[in-house]
Amino acid sequence: MKKLLFMFGIGLLAFSCNSKPDKEDPELRAQATTACEKAALQTSMSDQKKTLVKEYCGCATDKMLGEFTYTEMLQMNKPSPELQERLTKLVDPCLKELKTKSAEIGE
Repeated sequence: MKKLLFMFGIGLLAFSCNSKPDKEDPELRAQATTACEKAALQTSMSDQKKTLVKEYCGCATDKMLGEFTYTEMLQMNKPSPELQERLTKLVDPCLKELKTKSAEIGE
């Protein structure tokens, strides 16, 4: 009986890892946005540039939460070439907007 419950638990875990997260989950959104900001923000940036980077991270988070499964999101620190390509295509509009706005403020 214990073995059956254990296998059922493993099955549920595997199923949930291959599902997409709830795009409206505020905790998950905050975690993803914070991770992006930690990776992208630099102390030497102007306040305007920091604001633009935060906007970029919000845009990228919105796109990622709608596209990637939990398992794929866990792999974002060291993505496979295929995952990196999907991510790049997905956040490209966000990146273009960041570059355009950065140019407008002269950074």
